Amino acid sequence: MRSFAKVFLVLFVPIFISLMLTFYFIHGMMVSNARQELLQEMRNKWVILASQSQDLDLTQTNYARLSGMTRQTSLRITLVNREGRVLLDSLVPFAQIAAMENHKGRPEIKDAIYTAEGFATRFSSTTDMQMFYFARKLSDDLVLRLAYPATYVESLQKKFTEQALWAFLCLSLVILLLALYFARKVSLPVQKLNYIADNIESGKTHIHFPRFKDPSMAKIAGLIYRIYAGMQKKNLQLARDQQKLSHILATMDQGVLLLDDENRILHANLWLEKEFGIDFFPGGSLFEATRDVHLVDFFSGILEQRGETNRVSLHQEVFEVSLKQVEDQKLLLIRNLTRQVEYESFKAELTGNISHELKTPLSMIMGYAETLRDTPDIDQKTHKRFLDNIYGSSVRLNNLINDIIELHKLESVGSQFRIEEATSLSLVESDIRSFYADTGEKSLLLEIEPAEVCILEEHLQSVMTNLIDNAFKYSEGTQVTASIQCRNDGLIISVDDQGPVISEVESKRIFERFYTCSQSRNKQHSGTGLGLSIVKHIANLYEGSVQIEPSREGGNRFVVRLQEKAAAETSGQTVR
Repeated sequence: MRSFAKVFLVLFVPIFISLMLTFYFIHGMMVSNARQELLQEMRNKWVILASQSQDLDLTQTNYARLSGMTRQTSLRITLVNREGRVLLDSLVPFAQIAAMENHKGRPEIKDAIYTAEGFATRFSSTTDMQMFYFARKLSDDLVLRLAYPATYVESLQKKFTEQALWAFLCLSLVILLLALYFARKVSLPVQKLNYIADNIESGKTHIHFPRFKDPSMAKIAGLIYRIYAGMQKKNLQLARDQQKLSHILATMDQGVLLLDDENRILHANLWLEKEFGIDFFPGGSLFEATRDVHLVDFFSGILEQRGETNRVSLHQEVFEVSLKQVEDQKLLLIRNLTRQVEYESFKAELTGNISHELKTPLSMIMGYAETLRDTPDIDQKTHKRFLDNIYGSSVRLNNLINDIIELHKLESVGSQFRIEEATSLSLVESDIRSFYADTGEKSLLLEIEPAEVCILEEHLQSVMTNLIDNAFKYSEGTQVTASIQCRNDGLIISVDDQGPVISEVESKRIFERFYTCSQSRNKQHSGTGLGLSIVKHIANLYEGSVQIEPSREGGNRFVVRLQEKAAAETSGQTVR
């Protein structure tokens, strides 16, 4: 609509103004021509009257004849001498002519006296109307003046004005219609193109392209359509690529942060928000996203590096950070290496422990065996002692291998196992009593409630035997107390010894792999260091816990809590 109004005004206003000016000048020319024609006519009449100058004598007869002419033609005839005194006036009564005022000051009289001819238009007090005056010297002493009412010119002007007004209105209407027609013809394609541009700018995906009658405009519209179709195809492909990229960034196990040269956030994936617990809003400043001083120092230190990959610590966690400059933007990659570092440390420690634990009994076996081989005449007592040591070391090595296999088995199975039938605690109690029937100086007090639970028998056996063996090895008392109680869809297994009490520092490490009593409270006995680790792992399989607390006998109490696994809720492989 705006384009239509603009085109219309551009076409109509200049033509309309030109038409107005044309009619204004034509009107002025017509009025001027009318005056000139009237002036010429008065000149002609003056010549006629001048040729009859004998009739202009101041006599009653001449006055009567001139007065009759004035009544018939409205032409006023005045004769004035050089001094300005009126000698004859056909409009004034004969008796009053001598009393008329001096006319020497009249413009037309003055011009006639000094330039031979004068013309003026003014209001006459004698006739009470606008008059045209023409005066010319009749002789050196006389001036003949003719006067004619201006009504002729005024009527002619009025008639022409009416005709010109009607012609102006008709032409204006024609111009208006033509301007409307051409404005519509010119602006309609522009409006269509503007409609297309507005829809493209608003981001609409489906746009109706109107038809154009004009070949040039149709060609332009076709070109726009092809460009638009290509752009839509590219946008669709870009949206798909962006969706894929967003999905990839969202599922990455590392943080991706894109910043501009002023450290404003351009993009941040979900990993960063989950890892650091803050919202990285696009467009906001990185250092305004958090008030954590340590986090601000963390990012400040990263941004100071140039194209390097470093490990940075934050809140007891280790991150691998890499900063890359991409034109005027910064790409920051962050990966949490805490578990990897812990695993590397654990693997190194585990490898060292296994190597040490395996090497010790193997060295003893090889040493005693080599001595027996190289000394065939060794006495019988020493020979038996060496064989006993070889056997003891092989038993220890076998126990260590069995525990490693058991721990690996538990870690491999995980929580995905099925319990096909409930386990009878009475049978577990019978097996344990039979296994510890001959314990020497130390006795076992066993209290187990008779019930059936959805916990694998071998897991119960492993927990009980590892805890009881641990108590027998390291307790300085003569009695070990063990019990199994059913509580709220679970079991509470407790084993009490009579000391010595494990220190708070050692209680935090006692469940670590290969942390043996030889490192802690009893140097006369040494196990594999995996028994309590197996207990803790089994407790984790049943969503339970294991802890150490003081016992009533002044020693230590190991308490294990296990949640039963309902058969309907378990799935995976069957453990037998």
